[in-house]
This record gives sequence, structure tokens and C-alpha cells, in this order.
Amino acid sequence: MKNRGFTLIELLITIAIIGILAGVAYPSYMQYVLKSKRSEAQSALLDLANRQEMYYLDHHKYAVNLNTELGLSANPFITDNGYYSIATSSAKATEDFTLTATAISTQAADTDCATLSITHELAKSATNTTCWK
Repeated sequence: MKNRGFTLIELLITIAIIGILAGVAYPSYMQYVLKSKRSEAQSALLDLANRQEMYYLDHHKYAVNLNTELGLSANPFITDNGYYSIATSSAKATEDFTLTATAISTQAADTDCATLSITHELAKSATNTTCWK
């Protein structure tokens, strides 16, 4: 009579292979998740830059306060999912602005692209040159 089943060695080899695959796949997956959440900051920065330009057309200066002048919920503004905090700065409100998104919460693990910025000239900058791609 022959037993049907797996030997202990076969089970250990299978578990080892699964462990190796998971060890390789998980870090890649986490980098993908961080990169996908980065799009929230990019779209929010572009939206706020457009709002700044509309504000400039009406008031002949850029907004210094995001909540009172642009009608957002707070200054600094926290994005919808809470992954980024966006603040504005300006040397002269009549001439320029820079919007900066800083990673917070779980997105703070994205050290490669911890901050993203956009200026009144739509010049995009970040911690790493590939962050806006």
C-alpha cells in the first residue's frame, strides 16, 4: 500500500520558494504603491496652480493663504486621502508663488520624492528628478 501525499522535504522546498518570491515581490509592490499615491500630490499642485492664476486675474496678486483666499479647508492644505500637505510661499505675492507638497502619514516613507513643488511659471521640481514622471 502506497501513501499519497507530500514529504516534509517537498513542503519545505515549496515554502522556501514562496518565501523567496515574496521577498522579491513585496518591496517592488510597496514602491509601486508609493509612486501611485504621488499622483495625488501632482494633481493637487496643478489644480492649486490653476486656482492661483485665476485668483491673480481677479485680484492682481497671488494668494498667500490657501484657505481664506482660495477657499480650501486649511492652510496648509491636506490632500483628499491625507498623503500630502500643501503650502504656498511667495517672495512677493504680486509677482510669484511656489506651491510645495510634503509627504505625510504613510506616504512619508517615499523618501525619494518627499517634496514636490510647482512655481508660478509652472516649473516643476522635486527631491528627485523622476518624481514628476
